[in-house]
Amino acid sequence: MLLALAGGCATKEPETPETAPASMQMLAVLPIETAAATAGDAPVPSDAGMVVTSQLYRVLADQTEFRFVPDLTVADVLETPELRRANSLADRAVALGKEVGADGVIFGRVLRFHKRVGTEYGATEPASVSFDLALVSVASGNVVWKGSFDKTQEPLSSNLLNWWMFWSAGPRWMSAAELTGLGVDRLFADMMTAVNTEE
Repeated sequence: MLLALAGGCATKEPETPETAPASMQMLAVLPIETAAATAGDAPVPSDAGMVVTSQLYRVLADQTEFRFVPDLTVADVLETPELRRANSLADRAVALGKEVGADGVIFGRVLRFHKRVGTEYGATEPASVSFDLALVSVASGNVVWKGSFDKTQEPLSSNLLNWWMFWSAGPRWMSAAELTGLGVDRLFADMMTAVNTEE
């Protein structure tokens, strides 16, 4: 039986900063965090942030528009006093950018990460993920882009409007990591468009 993806996928419009960001040539990634579970929701697995983070590095490695700070360099400065004093994710991202010499830093949070139950051709429960990403300009401290991905895989017959995900995934049930990868691909493309528009 042919299967595909449907459900809610929302990409937020980029926020317009007060002034256009300086040209971003070097990006860094603040390891993506996991949100605390709310009442009635299953807790987000502790490794979910790592999955999103690794997908971001995959996309960065495949593109040529930006240079990026290696993950090992980021890991070396995560516990510096400046980062530990930061009151918010955005402030922590700016502090990271200053430490590693980045022009912009991607940060975010995983809100839901439900793994597929079953196999790719016979799942009893589909993968379901939700995460937010943002890009902050280190020079100005402004968040210059925000986006979100919220998706639960469903049969193609449930929603034909999401045929693009069927085209990408093929007739099978995806893992949560694969679904995350599609989301990161879409959000990163949106981010690049927003940054290039602002420059």
